[in-house]
Amino acid sequence: MSELLAKVAEILGAPETLVQRSAEARAEASGNTVEEVLQSWAGGEALSASAPTEEAPVEEVQEEVVVVEEAPVEEVQEEVVVAEEAPVVQKATTKVEKVIKKVSMANNTMGIKLNTDTTLPRWLNYSFMIIPIFILIGMINTSGAQECGVNGILDVDRKSQQTVNCDGSPFEGKGVASTNTVNYVAVGQQVYSGAAACAGCHGANGGGGVGPSFIGGALYKTFPTCADHAKWIQLGSAGWQAEVGAAYGAENTISIGGMPGFQGKLTEEELMAVVVFERVVFGGGNTEEVLVDCGLLETEEEEEENIEAVSTTP
Repeated sequence: MSELLAKVAEILGAPETLVQRSAEARAEASGNTVEEVLQSWAGGEALSASAPTEEAPVEEVQEEVVVVEEAPVEEVQEEVVVAEEAPVVQKATTKVEKVIKKVSMANNTMGIKLNTDTTLPRWLNYSFMIIPIFILIGMINTSGAQECGVNGILDVDRKSQQTVNCDGSPFEGKGVASTNTVNYVAVGQQVYSGAAACAGCHGANGGGGVGPSFIGGALYKTFPTCADHAKWIQLGSAGWQAEVGAAYGAENTISIGGMPGFQGKLTEEELMAVVVFERVVFGGGNTEEVLVDCGLLETEEEEEENIEAVSTTP
């Protein structure tokens, strides 16, 4: 029987023990012997008709699935090594801390309280920007100013804003240079800041404003000669355009209007005095050379010629 069992197990491809149990169960159910059941499975005689022929039951072999758990992988956390700050930074920080401590100690000693939340008003911040600008403009405008007595210039009384002698006494229009008894520079200064109101457009010190600047050589570039300068003041922009044309001065500047004419508003002496004042004080010209150029001072040669002319007159 063992050989028969082995044969059936080989045919069915199942273990002998499993075939043995199946044959025993089949035999018990059919009333046949185990050997008869095995013979029928091996291809021998058939079982009795009373029992239905069934295929040898084959138990399902369930394969055990072994789940192999993966070994837990430990997260490897990389240690971040923070580099220490450079010693230079540490030293600087230490110094700052020492300074802060010293200031704090001084404030505590003197009873000074710091209000770190205080903010400056916006208008005060603007003033810090605007005030320096005005100071700079003032420095530029006063850069061409001269002291009292230089080139015959007068002082200005702060209360009355009138020109006075350097000692504060009233100016009477006299007292300059050499052969001329009229102080044209001083008279021109009076007219410039007073009757003609030239300072309103050209600045108290000739630095310019609504009108062009006279300082830094600008005056002589526009009017190299006293005659053209005087004619411009006499006619003004409208009169110049009507009599001469649109362009004026050595650089042929196009007149855009605005310059008033002073013919009939100033005396000839006052008009020439303004020209002399501007050319000497703002233009930096030599007083005697300007007076000669404006025909207000005769040269030695002209004086000799006049003397000879007078002496030869019958």
